[in-house]
Amino acid sequence: MRGGPGRIVRHGPPCALSAAAILALAAPAAAGGGTLSGPVGAEACVGAAGPCTIAPGVTYRLLRRTAPRLMHVHIAEIDMAEPGLEVRVTPADRTAGMEYRAKTTSRYLADEGAALAVNASYFLPFVGGSPGGQDFVPQAGAAANASGAVVAGGEQVSPPDAVDARVDSIACFARGRALVRAGQACPEGFPEGVSAGPRLLREGVGVPRPAFGPDGMFHGAVRLAEPPRETPPAGGGPRTALGVSADGRRLWLVVVDGRQPGHSEGASHDDLVALFQELGARDAMSLDGGGSATMVARGPGGPLVLNRPIHTRVPGRERPVANHIGIFSGQPPAGGPVALLPPPEERAVPRLRATLERIYGAPEARQGVAADRDHFYAIVNTAIGKYRRSDGALVRRWAAPRAGLIRHLNSCTIVADELLCANSNHPDVPMGNSVEWFSTRSLEHLRSHSLGMMDEGSLTFVEPLGDGWLLGMAHYSDATGVPFKPSDYSSVISMDRAWRRTGGWLIPRAIRARMAPQAASGGAIGPDGLLYLFGHTRPELYVLARPVAGPELVHVATIDLDAAGQAFMFAPGEGRRIFAIDRPTATVRVFALPEIGRLPPHAAPWP
Repeated sequence: MRGGPGRIVRHGPPCALSAAAILALAAPAAAGGGTLSGPVGAEACVGAAGPCTIAPGVTYRLLRRTAPRLMHVHIAEIDMAEPGLEVRVTPADRTAGMEYRAKTTSRYLADEGAALAVNASYFLPFVGGSPGGQDFVPQAGAAANASGAVVAGGEQVSPPDAVDARVDSIACFARGRALVRAGQACPEGFPEGVSAGPRLLREGVGVPRPAFGPDGMFHGAVRLAEPPRETPPAGGGPRTALGVSADGRRLWLVVVDGRQPGHSEGASHDDLVALFQELGARDAMSLDGGGSATMVARGPGGPLVLNRPIHTRVPGRERPVANHIGIFSGQPPAGGPVALLPPPEERAVPRLRATLERIYGAPEARQGVAADRDHFYAIVNTAIGKYRRSDGALVRRWAAPRAGLIRHLNSCTIVADELLCANSNHPDVPMGNSVEWFSTRSLEHLRSHSLGMMDEGSLTFVEPLGDGWLLGMAHYSDATGVPFKPSDYSSVISMDRAWRRTGGWLIPRAIRARMAPQAASGGAIGPDGLLYLFGHTRPELYVLARPVAGPELVHVATIDLDAAGQAFMFAPGEGRRIFAIDRPTATVRVFALPEIGRLPPHAAPWP
């Protein structure tokens, strides 16, 4: 199977396995056979000797078998009569121009707050199994259409179609009941439904798998009038399937790992037929399988992938797919579906105010400013102006040659008698960065160190820290960013004197939201050992401490000040005085910052 209408990865016809051998899949193994156990990595089920509870009305078990081939079978049994339990299909998201934006099953579960979820429809655009390695799968966030009819929340998300010949049935869900029927239409009163196939069981009787021919480019399977003359060897692959009981009160979701010798080789059509018969299903059907086959549960720390998916031949990698089937039972914790652990105690962040002491005019004050005892240095992309602090008079100016190698100076600080400046190629991509040194006396360019292309983003500031450096790295949610990495990916990293990465921290979510769609444009370590960050336009400084554990900086205060600028600098030897810029007015402004109170116990200053 494969993840959508495209070229199929073939696994051969149904294997000639006896029904008795397959029936054993659904029962605890005898001595010498497979064992029934809890899922690897699922905290709530680790060490379970039998079925374990994921949520009210939702139980899970893992079957391991070694004959007729190595197989890991993940079975979720859902009691549709459980009060408050709902089965839902991924709602439409047409913002990219198609029916959905592709996302992994884990991302769907986290976003929607489901207790358990599996992948659902075949989808397009998709090409799989191409001999020349020309496979295509939409990346996360890219547009995708389901193949066949889909109904979510009573809305017809995807119309019936005949793109993929395997789509011959539809699974329909309502409160307290599920059913599988032929075709692509749910009866009245079923607000959720997803089409797929081929059919596995019809009224308790196994349905033989039809013969399918090769796919066309971006086109689903074609049904053959006659079986192929040559029969490929028996076998299986990764599978996702569902079955329902005769009264529709019990639903089974099954995922079988495959394509992983030594772990699980997969299941055939007939394997699934026998399994659902033993489980007690009356009707059953396949969903999309192959690299799409994924089962995820809501664990105490976030989404838990219960099976081992295989996408792009990488075991454990999830594939972004068009839509999903979610089981909703029990309430996710307060704070949203992603916050599955109890949220940390809320701490009131003090809001303080800086005192404005002086204003200077400087046409270069568009990116940042640095200062020493007698002068300040106003910075724009390709120019630096040196001014006297006593009277604001221009002393000297450096300007990069036209079409020069320095494209976008972001900020500077002073180390000894040198200006150390962060430079990037913003807004070009891929993002490239360098550190540039200038003489504070003459503004002569002294030397350069290229950091090249960095996955962390665009360099906005470099700050001395111990025997190394602290760097601000920016991503952007506007047209100047890179795909799939919005401003939330901005961070602060540390490097040693040889410019080797030694650590890194996330900027708290609330601050990232305040800075969006840009990121931290300036940063400096204050005399109190705390990190002060300036955004792009808001007139506020964010004061951050180092966490005693974990990857996220601790927000300890916000300081309001009359400067809507970017980079700034603490005046050396002058305590809490900073030089900042007001970008709209091209002015340099001097402020006295208030003292920061006591730090919370989980926060510490930098050394």
